[in-house]
Amino acid sequence: MMTIKMLELLKNSVVIVSKQRVLFVLLNWLFFGTMLFASFFTQRQIMEFNSDSLDDFSMKDNVFLVMLKIFSFNLLVSAFVLVTLTGFLFFGISVVFLLVRAWLWGALLNGISTAHLLIVFPTLVLEGEGYVLAALAGVSVGLSWLKPQWVFKEEKLSRLDAFKRALKEFGYIYVLVVIFLLAAAIVETTALTFIS
Repeated sequence: MMTIKMLELLKNSVVIVSKQRVLFVLLNWLFFGTMLFASFFTQRQIMEFNSDSLDDFSMKDNVFLVMLKIFSFNLLVSAFVLVTLTGFLFFGISVVFLLVRAWLWGALLNGISTAHLLIVFPTLVLEGEGYVLAALAGVSVGLSWLKPQWVFKEEKLSRLDAFKRALKEFGYIYVLVVIFLLAAAIVETTALTFIS
């Protein structure tokens, strides 16, 4: 019974994201394109990778605790506060924070070895997709009260009704954000055990 409800929740989340597929694809292109661009065109000397910086997530702690710290920080601070919540105020801020994160990640990639890149690549993809979905939620809610017809094209909703509906859909999108960021935290914790 619980599994059926969870599958239905997941299905509804995917349906809501697919309704906004143009924006979703655009945000993916912007994020991963910016990261790739920055990885080739930033100064290697400035952003040299140092494995000592991983000491914040030392494996001296319980592995589960490290994974929980990574997941909590990524979900609450990086995704929700910086990327999504800022978009509620003005949709463009979500995109700006998403691109800043992509640029910083790309700059860090410039200075790492191929071996380290292969280790962190799955984390980059999973976590990056979580942030793209978080930006999609922020942009959708931000646009709903500013330009409701851009978010809900077929319907003639007032700003308030569009905002309420976008908030409801935000919850569904965040189901996917949680899944991607949880998977990324598990993969990142595993990767940290190999690097440290």
